[in-house]
Amino acid sequence: MAKPFDPRKILKQIANPLLREFFKRRGELTDVPWDTLTEHKIEPVFQGWQGLTDGKQREVQMIVRDVNELADHRGVAVLAEGILARHPQQAVEFTAQQSKADKAMWSYLHAQDVFDDAAMFARADALCGGRLWNRRNALPKLQLADPAALCAPLATALSAVYGPAQLRGKHCMVEHYRRADGADYFFAYLDDYPDKHLVFDGNDNQPVVRWDRYAFENVFVYSGDEGSLEIVAPGGSKMWAPLQVAFCKAVLKKDIPPVDPLKPSYRLDHLLRSDLPLPTDPADRVEDARITRLRIVQRGTGGHIEVKADPRAGRNDIYRKMDRWLRRENLPIEGLRVIQATFSIRFIHNGVGRQPTLTFEVSVPHSSNLKSKPDEVRVVGERCLRLWEVTDDQG
Repeated sequence: MAKPFDPRKILKQIANPLLREFFKRRGELTDVPWDTLTEHKIEPVFQGWQGLTDGKQREVQMIVRDVNELADHRGVAVLAEGILARHPQQAVEFTAQQSKADKAMWSYLHAQDVFDDAAMFARADALCGGRLWNRRNALPKLQLADPAALCAPLATALSAVYGPAQLRGKHCMVEHYRRADGADYFFAYLDDYPDKHLVFDGNDNQPVVRWDRYAFENVFVYSGDEGSLEIVAPGGSKMWAPLQVAFCKAVLKKDIPPVDPLKPSYRLDHLLRSDLPLPTDPADRVEDARITRLRIVQRGTGGHIEVKADPRAGRNDIYRKMDRWLRRENLPIEGLRVIQATFSIRFIHNGVGRQPTLTFEVSVPHSSNLKSKPDEVRVVGERCLRLWEVTDDQG
């Protein structure tokens, strides 16, 4: 989801020398008193922007919106990744920029190739994890030798998926970008259903009805090192399986089954037993495992009760909260069911960087977000679920 865009706020976050350089290159705002303008007093800059022609206003807005999107930890990390990969000689100057917005604007001015790609990568990263996102692990681990040549076959394959299923997507264009970490991004643009819209055309102050075919977007992120594929696409779970199959056929030249034929079956009611131990395999180097949330329903009734543990408290805080908030005499365990649980695992720390953790959710009867986790921690989570008798799945 795009970040909120407040033009005055983002202008205040950008140092005046960078704003001056930006507009000077465009040949605009030459009458702004830059030499006497105090830092972050941007009203003359904003008014000058609004005084440009409509076309120039829109050009500036598009660039400043991208700066706004990249002016956070995620965006700056993507920019830094690109600078180090493509322009390492400029890394010191990039680091010297004071604010995140400064780093984004400086990148536009001095490393526009990095800026343009980072804007796309940051947008894709923001979409990953949302309701249109799906991840599949355990795919072939390949390095794509000529990914640009795979764009046309992928476009054809996507049209073949969307056409019969949704009567749209007859036309498709795919663009490929490789990130510095080696991940391959494929951005696919497909034609959507035609529609009529009220629009303000040019400088006219009266809206007119216009018939258009807009494009909708799919994003595919393939990591050859991990053998993983992330998809951002409209249509929900019914579309993810055919899109996975189409991608692997067109790009990896591999036939894969559409979905895992067997889904694990989960049970959670036994988690209500007070202070239930959560044993782990010593080989997994787990320092702590705990339940952080339970969603509970009373048999034969609607609604649910949700109990959350304090992350700063002891590992069995979830049970202390239940003892405090639920009256056992009114809600005996025998009359309750657990329909969803969240588990948190903390691994032994080697002292370098942040302590590794794994948080995942399980819902009865067959749902878990473990499949979206990297393989090296996903297998630990699946092993823990077997040890905790949440599933009998043998993996």
